Amino acid sequence: MTTIVEAPPTQVYQVFIRATPERIWESLYDVDMAAEPVSRVTCEIEPDERGVCKLTVIHDQLDNSPKTRDSVHGAGWMFVLSGLKTLLETGEPLQR
Repeated sequence: MTTIVEAPPTQVYQVFIRATPERIWESLYDVDMAAEPVSRVTCEIEPDERGVCKLTVIHDQLDNSPKTRDSVHGAGWMFVLSGLKTLLETGEPLQR
């Protein structure tokens, strides 16, 4: 699967979680970030011949959304993905 991106992405991560849309909205909503233009998160899962999957997250269109960009830069997506990896490997959520 090929994804065409207009410019190189500034963040490349991915995650899937089991939750209701309402619960996700409650946990993610921030008044200041909600006022910013929408950014885009693209998720790709590719099987690998070794019996694993490659998970890719591309978070782009952040040029006009500095608060969103700052919130996901660095530890933002990495914390989410680390928790997902722990859950998938152990069946238990990552402890905070």
